[in-house]
Amino acid sequence: MSRKNSWQHTLTDSFTPKMSSSVTVPQDALSAPHSDGLISAGLSFWPPGAAWGSPDGQAVSLSSNLARFTRVLISPFEWLYARAFRLALEANTQTVLELLPDWEKDHGLPEACFTGEQSTSQRLTALRRKVMAEPLSHPEDFVRVAADFGFTIEIEEPCIFECGFSECGGFHETGSSAQEAFVVVRVRDSAEVFFEIGASECGVDRLYDLVGASDVLCFLRQELPGWVLAVPETWITLAPWVNEAGNPIIDQYGNPILFRV
Repeated sequence: MSRKNSWQHTLTDSFTPKMSSSVTVPQDALSAPHSDGLISAGLSFWPPGAAWGSPDGQAVSLSSNLARFTRVLISPFEWLYARAFRLALEANTQTVLELLPDWEKDHGLPEACFTGEQSTSQRLTALRRKVMAEPLSHPEDFVRVAADFGFTIEIEEPCIFECGFSECGGFHETGSSAQEAFVVVRVRDSAEVFFEIGASECGVDRLYDLVGASDVLCFLRQELPGWVLAVPETWITLAPWVNEAGNPIIDQYGNPILFRV
């Protein structure tokens, strides 16, 4: 959720999970048939009579040679019906499995930014989001998508100093309004890497990079509006100052005094 107050920048570090509607897969006698369920129908195709094991209209014994032979003949239909039912389920993104690569190819997936191996669950989530054309219009949406791919991020939107709202001495800056076109993105478990003379390679290594964050930053820069620039920063953990009794120390406005861990 986003938190906007008079002394900090707007920070989004959590999201409201979307309610996913579960699809009940229909089942019937032919969705996963067995020879015991098909044998009666198979025996009905044979002519009646004593020569066929049914004198005077009696039912053919299921232990007869003719019944065993019939089971052999109908055994391919067990696979055929089950296979046809499975392929019918491939037409829905909620039940697709075998044709997932074909669905991804049709919708431009998997995302080119995410170079690591993705689980089937992550690929299905990305496909359903693409098919449903879910909008990415709020920082919370980007935090949710990053979580789908296994990243924990927070997005900070710089707040420009506003008379009557901002507090002197707070984080709101008296800078240019262009600063509101920047968002600061922090990725948990990312590490800072600097260009090192004698070790790094020109044209390959960057002057500054965050290892473990390039994938999600690539996706954010791809999906953010064209006038918004994502600026990476290291993950910051803030904790309140506390007294000997363990109670947080606050300022004159009642805000807890924080320090970087």
